[in-house]
Amino acid sequence: MNDLRSEAALLKHYRLHEPFPESWSDPIEDAQAKQRMQFRKSTSRYSVLQEDGISSSLKGLVGGDLYSGGAVPEDEPDPLGSTDSVARVLRKRGLPVDDNVRLRNRYMVSSKHFSPTAFLRDVHANTPSPVLQQGLSYLSQSIAQKSGSLKVLVETNFDRFVAAKGTIEGVYKEMKENAFLDKDKESEYGVGKIRAYLNEAGSKADEVFGPIMTGRGREEGLRLLLSILDKHGNMLDMPNIILECVKRNDNEGLLEEYQKARKYLMDSRALVPDPSRAVATGVKEEYLHQLIVAEKMWVEVESVMEDFKKDTWKRLLECKTEDTTHMELIGILLEVGIDENPIIVWLFSRHEYLKSRISTVFERQRIDIEIIRRKAIAAPPAKSQTIAQHLRAPTRRVPIGVAKTFDTPIINSFWQIIHKSLTVMLDSKTGILGELLNFWKSAQSFIDGDNLLPAGLDDQSKIHHRLSDDDVSQLRQCAVELVSLIRDSMLSFFQDPPIEDISAFYSPLPPTPTTPSEGEFPTTPAQQAPKMVGQSDGDDYAFYPPSANSLGGVYYMSKAMILLGNAAAALAENFSGLGYGRGGLEENLRIMLGVARERMVTAVCTSWLKDATNCKAMEDWTRSSENRGVTKMPTYFLKFEKDIIGGMQSIVYLDNVRGADTSIIPPPSAKLLSSVRNQFVRSLYKALQGMVENATRPVTEDDWVRDKNGLNSPMISVTPINLTANSVHSEDKNVRMLLTLSNLQLLRSEIVPELISQFETSFSVKLTDESKTVRDALSQIDAQLFTDYTAPLVTLITSTIRNGVLDPDWSPPPGKLATEVRPYIYDALLSLVEVHAQVTTTAPSLVQQILSYLLEQLSKELLESFKQRSKFTLGELLQATLDVEFVNQTLSQFSTPKASEWQQMVYVELDRGSDAAARQGLQKELAEMKRILSTLRKYSRAEFLCFRAKKASSRRTNAHLEAQPAA
Repeated sequence: MNDLRSEAALLKHYRLHEPFPESWSDPIEDAQAKQRMQFRKSTSRYSVLQEDGISSSLKGLVGGDLYSGGAVPEDEPDPLGSTDSVARVLRKRGLPVDDNVRLRNRYMVSSKHFSPTAFLRDVHANTPSPVLQQGLSYLSQSIAQKSGSLKVLVETNFDRFVAAKGTIEGVYKEMKENAFLDKDKESEYGVGKIRAYLNEAGSKADEVFGPIMTGRGREEGLRLLLSILDKHGNMLDMPNIILECVKRNDNEGLLEEYQKARKYLMDSRALVPDPSRAVATGVKEEYLHQLIVAEKMWVEVESVMEDFKKDTWKRLLECKTEDTTHMELIGILLEVGIDENPIIVWLFSRHEYLKSRISTVFERQRIDIEIIRRKAIAAPPAKSQTIAQHLRAPTRRVPIGVAKTFDTPIINSFWQIIHKSLTVMLDSKTGILGELLNFWKSAQSFIDGDNLLPAGLDDQSKIHHRLSDDDVSQLRQCAVELVSLIRDSMLSFFQDPPIEDISAFYSPLPPTPTTPSEGEFPTTPAQQAPKMVGQSDGDDYAFYPPSANSLGGVYYMSKAMILLGNAAAALAENFSGLGYGRGGLEENLRIMLGVARERMVTAVCTSWLKDATNCKAMEDWTRSSENRGVTKMPTYFLKFEKDIIGGMQSIVYLDNVRGADTSIIPPPSAKLLSSVRNQFVRSLYKALQGMVENATRPVTEDDWVRDKNGLNSPMISVTPINLTANSVHSEDKNVRMLLTLSNLQLLRSEIVPELISQFETSFSVKLTDESKTVRDALSQIDAQLFTDYTAPLVTLITSTIRNGVLDPDWSPPPGKLATEVRPYIYDALLSLVEVHAQVTTTAPSLVQQILSYLLEQLSKELLESFKQRSKFTLGELLQATLDVEFVNQTLSQFSTPKASEWQQMVYVELDRGSDAAARQGLQKELAEMKRILSTLRKYSRAEFLCFRAKKASSRRTNAHLEAQPAA
């Protein structure tokens, strides 16, 4: 209990709140300081003229000597008698009493600011209690001595004090009795009017001297400001310098100035460790003002830097991964110091951007494609001339820099949108795929710690250099999500049917170069697309226009497949180790490629068969410049089929995929290869059928459009007026049939074998059965067309022969021998001359075949006609022999084994129908008959000159056939 009382008394004596305080201040002294501050605020406006009116802070900043005034000595002896210099003791303790007047006045007993507490604490901090007791005695003696002197003074002048007091009381009493003043409080002292006069004088003084006093106050403030600017001008310029660096985008200069400003701040704070106790601990006021300026400067610098950080964050979130700008911005943020990791924030912002961009771009592309697809459906069907012009595209020379065109303008626009859409999505350099690859490349470099990053101020940014396991896991999940989004988008692109209702997408759709302008959107539901040949009811292709030809299909679909294959290879190469889920990434990419390839091949095959049917429109009935015995049709067909085969091979096998791992490309299924194989054979059949149809059906010149020298030029129509050397009279059915027969021979001997060989090489298959079937079909078509052409000729010749042989005037007069060939032989041979002329000028390669066949039929008819004559006299035997032998010798160039056989059978029949005398007579007349026959051939040489055999050195007009067997 006594201890508690002793502790309470101790706390009360030293004015403490707790037994063990960390710091101590005198409450009485604090109250006095507060009272002095209040007093200063209440002083008159002229206090600036007084010493106390000048701020102590100004004195400390500018210097104490200027405002010391001399009222308080710079030093004095210790009132306790321990030393003769208080200032010397304080200097030893490190207190700046020489520079700080206010601080020195706290220790001078003659100053009105004297603080006993501070005096004992700092001057006698180490003085023992006995010495302090002695000092107290010394102080008491000093006070007693001064009191004694004062007592003597009062005793000496006591009478004067009494007289003065009496006089004052008398005057006061008289003033009060005479009512000199009003009966208020001030009138008791008689100074009311005087105070009014003084107030009036004070007001006038304010008017006169107020500006002077104010100017002096401003002068003192300006002196202080000038002193601060002289000492800390560089520090005050820091915010403006940093702001200028921000405006100039001088990041290096900004970081340098920011570090310099921070160093100024740290140095200033080091001068004043505890600002709350700076005065108590004797810190120089110069340091205090430096700290104040530094803090003010730092506040402005931080404001500028906060704005700079916000702008840098904004630029970072908008920064792409194609360049190194993001590394520069991340480095700046790490250098200036931030709480949030800029690497993680930027990577996740890129993930969100790519996720949104993939979805937005894909949906926008689907709408653009569907809009133009509906326009293509609504467009009028192309005419045969337009179809022919487009199917001849592979034979045209396209100038460098000019895009190839394979179809109508609306279809070409459709293909360009398809290619552009896939390029935007799948190009590894300029497309979204390239952005994804760059994103993951950057993410992987941060995960592996391959980037050299700044540590920041005091290494506070090192914590952001390495990503945590959770961050790495989330980044991997983000990458997998983006890869899945691209894969699913491509599957949907090739697999999903066309969009049925696109009206809901019109309003939010942002404008793009491929987006139709206002008024171009379809206002009605899409029409039913016409089905292509071989297309089932369930096959609708959003990526393939129904009226497109296969040339544009293979060209753009092969490009699409290459883009898709390269994209799959890049995704597998960069993301295969992320754990894609069920099936793995590579398997899912293979599925995507397989589905897309199958859809592409199916779509192209359907248009391929349609184009094969339309190949007949390519026939323009102009001669080939390389082989005038055929038209340009075989060349057109060869180029067309070769382009289709090459394009299909590129789609099926993806040979042009750059550096791809073959494991990512699924092998084509047997069903897919069988589909392509069957379509190739069917295309040959359809094309051959179309050629026969061209030759047999009646046409006019307007049905055909000729290609102008193989150039990519506007279509022209050839009329008889503008026929050229390469043109033929296509209105003549015989001319068309001859040219078609010649084309078929070229197809059978060169073109079809070349196409089959290319197909076998491209698809690594053998078309043994198909080749035999195609050859048989070609032979059948050729034979049928040959029969159609020669049948009228055979009828004419056989009729001439039959009528001539069975004519009653055929036999020579009785008793006379035959001296000339009968006219029917000349008629038959002249018919063959006409045939020879037509075939030679139209299809020279067919002359041998057609004339040989007609010779066979002529010989056969001679046999049949002579059979109808049962008996032959010598004259009839000689006439028959002369007719038959004249034909044989005249047409010897076109003789065939079958024709020879028929002729031998004619001789056998003549021998059978004659008697021995006639036969003997024939033997006797052989020499004369040979003479007659030679004479007849000599005189008929001009008429039948075309039948003469050419010399061996003669140049053949057609090199593709040296000889053709008789049909």
